[in-house]
Amino acid sequence: MKINYVDTSKLDVCKQLEDSYTIILNDYQTFQFNFIRNNSFDKNFKLFRYAHEIGVEMARKSYVGEKWKNSKFKFYKKSHSWYAMQASNYKNDIWEGVLLSSREENGELINTPVGDEYFSNTIDALRETDVTSILIGRLPSGRAVPPHRGDKRICRIHLGLIVPDGDVTFTCRGEDRKWETGKCLAFNDFYEHSARNNTEYDRVNLIVDTLR
Repeated sequence: MKINYVDTSKLDVCKQLEDSYTIILNDYQTFQFNFIRNNSFDKNFKLFRYAHEIGVEMARKSYVGEKWKNSKFKFYKKSHSWYAMQASNYKNDIWEGVLLSSREENGELINTPVGDEYFSNTIDALRETDVTSILIGRLPSGRAVPPHRGDKRICRIHLGLIVPDGDVTFTCRGEDRKWETGKCLAFNDFYEHSARNNTEYDRVNLIVDTLR
């Protein structure tokens, strides 16, 4: 039997994330995706765009459904460490994420400008864990993210910060799961996954990566 999701009870970082939920939510409430213009050099954007373009194209090699079959995608930078995804069959962004911190080769977490200004408590809470990156992600109301794949070395963990009631669903290799507020959901990033939010409200998660 295939196992599509990772058992979060076996991941120490998930306990730390769930125990720190209130701290993380308080940090987010000072931010709430209020736009900040910062055009300084951003070394992470090229990697973000490349990884997501490849991830979507890998999924296209299998059947992704009529909805996405002829879609055109755009990955762009809104501000420093603030990235978004567009699809031709939607009017506005279908997903956006803000990188808060990433771990350098020397093992040190290096914060982005948004991480420094708004999420210092969140990053401090995770500094002694094995996370390699920390990001805040928003799936807007009425949007969906197409099937895609990532890096087979990565275990990706979502902590539900704001999860509306209703049809807001994550799918990994055909198995649907619901995000839960204050709870973690983890999966192998290489497995094909997608998401949808058929509610009137945005879904917001903290997203962290660890090495498998």
